[in-house]
Amino acid sequence: MANPTVLTDAVIWYGGYDLSGASNEITMNAARQENPDSRFSDTIEAVYPGPLTVAVEAKGLWDSTLDGPQFTQLTAPSTSWPLVICPDGADDSEVAFSLRAYSFNYSAFETTWGEVLPYRLSAKSKSGGYLGRGRVMLPKAVYTATADGTKYQLGALSATQKLIATLHVFSAVTGTWDFDIESDANAAAGGETTRGSFVQVTAASGPTQQVIEVAGPVTDTYWLVEMTETAAGSITAAITYAIVEA
Repeated sequence: MANPTVLTDAVIWYGGYDLSGASNEITMNAARQENPDSRFSDTIEAVYPGPLTVAVEAKGLWDSTLDGPQFTQLTAPSTSWPLVICPDGADDSEVAFSLRAYSFNYSAFETTWGEVLPYRLSAKSKSGGYLGRGRVMLPKAVYTATADGTKYQLGALSATQKLIATLHVFSAVTGTWDFDIESDANAAAGGETTRGSFVQVTAASGPTQQVIEVAGPVTDTYWLVEMTETAAGSITAAITYAIVEA
């Protein structure tokens, strides 16, 4: 029997912001709407699964550097943000749950005199969104040179599937950076095919995020990230993936 996982190193990335250091509680609920489906002659109550609803709630300690972006996303949600939860750290190939979400509740002052300020953030999936269970393809780090991520056997894509890749850029950027998602038929170096590219990240990009989709079918089973520095500088970034039904 496998040992239980003690929640000490969970990681929460929301858009271009890492909420992990300010958080100490995370909840993700995914459920299907239950539609009554009982008929004459049924001997038990029947239900039929409806749309999937996904809600995430994070709690922790208020952080002034994160307060502004979270407040803006709640009050002026011009776009959804990718939300990633890694329950046991975010090293290379760790499990990562992901969805595209809007903020619906942000509380920052539920306390009294002399107590530590808490925060609470609630987010829900957007129209046309997804819930994916994938892995970290490029771990969060400060990168200063061209590099490739590790090539992993993630699986092929059927005609009804797509691979969704999420890029999180966590700080001000120097230089110019390109990120490509590539596939290959085997683990050997060479022969990779570019399947999707993020918009080039430049020094004008502060904390930001991007999501791209690779539609199936793709018979290759190995995938990796190619990161190219086209102008000298540094970037703090991470990429996750998930394969979902299209």
